[in-house]
Amino acid sequence: MLSRAFVKTLIPPRGKRRGIRAAAVLALLPGAACAFFVREGKRGFFFIQSELRRSDVRITLDKKFVEEYKNRATIGTTFTVDRAGRYAHAGYLDGDLHVAGRAEEIGLPIVAEVENAASKPAAVEMVHRLAGTGEPVRLTGVWRLWSEHFGKGGQTQGDTLAPFEKTNPPHVFEVHPVTRLGGLELDDTFHPVPGFRPEPAGAVLESLKDAKLRIVPEEKTITLYTRREELNDADFTIEIGSETPLVVSDGRFVTAAVVGPRGNRLADRVRLVFVRDTAPEKIARSLASGDRLHVFGIPRIDLSAVSYRVEHAAEEPGALDGKLPYEIVVVGIFPKRAARRSRAGAGETEH
Repeated sequence: MLSRAFVKTLIPPRGKRRGIRAAAVLALLPGAACAFFVREGKRGFFFIQSELRRSDVRITLDKKFVEEYKNRATIGTTFTVDRAGRYAHAGYLDGDLHVAGRAEEIGLPIVAEVENAASKPAAVEMVHRLAGTGEPVRLTGVWRLWSEHFGKGGQTQGDTLAPFEKTNPPHVFEVHPVTRLGGLELDDTFHPVPGFRPEPAGAVLESLKDAKLRIVPEEKTITLYTRREELNDADFTIEIGSETPLVVSDGRFVTAAVVGPRGNRLADRVRLVFVRDTAPEKIARSLASGDRLHVFGIPRIDLSAVSYRVEHAAEEPGALDGKLPYEIVVVGIFPKRAARRSRAGAGETEH
């Protein structure tokens, strides 16, 4: 078995160009070492080269946008495809297809990601046909604000954007996963990626524990300052809490605890996002307090918490400079663990 220290020597330090040929090294790495290398290699493979330092990310959003999407699971927009990956990523990297483009309604650099893209050749063919033509397509999917792939400088919603030349340009906004592309329904892609091992929940939550968010509200905008390079995919078990789910037109928000592999609680109260009519959301409809699920999720900034902090800044001024508020979008459920019990229709509130 190779030591963790040795494996780390195979991976270039953060902040430098990385061109990791993961497949060539995987044969050397049995068991846990292989899993560790794939996780670390994935971070490097998709890392944005841009003279990064541990300084703040600045994101300026329109207040109306924050209010409109703070309790929405998805976003629908008219999307112009600039560049698309030639192939879907290999399963051990994440199985996604990256598509870079622009949408006037969003006004930020966008990367759309088709989950489990190898199973959707028609979607892959469509984005390849559209890439670089300027022909728009209707795109719907999970909106995601996150600093994983931030470059240098700030990003301001509404700035004029030139066509992108890379499939993964510096960005803080994603439509990930895509649920509909033109006339193609993709909501059946919400399942774990064969061969991919997400980060353990403990690693993700430990990283987020110290993450901060500074909020600067103006008359028409809200500027967010946070750090770069947050962790991404997470593998974890949830235990449904007693709070009534918030059911909206495109999904539901459920509050749950995150439980470690030995039954220990890693977080007591995390807001989870389930996208309407996906396999995870159909299961979530019948969950009751105390039920557990083993899930695959991706975090995003919780805009409902941002909105609350701005609204209550007068009586709680310290709230504008605090912990990073995040919620986790459930994009798959691992089949070996099912809900402990269920009560169909219990405790739902339409919104």
